[in-house]
Amino acid sequence: MITTTALLLWKLIAALLVIIAILDLLTMSRERRIKLYSLQGLSQRSIADRLGLSRYAVRKTLVQ
Repeated sequence: MITTTALLLWKLIAALLVIIAILDLLTMSRERRIKLYSLQGLSQRSIADRLGLSRYAVRKTLVQ
């Protein structure tokens, strides 16, 4: 049976992980965002539109 202390620790750790994930998304570099969107299956055109970039900039980043 899970003790109250273990449950409390789990809730604290889960909350910290959520905060870390949000900070990671907010501070992600442009190159990393492009690669993440590409891995998710977005086209170069839609990535460029989302990030306000040219398609050339997206293509150049993905080639690197």
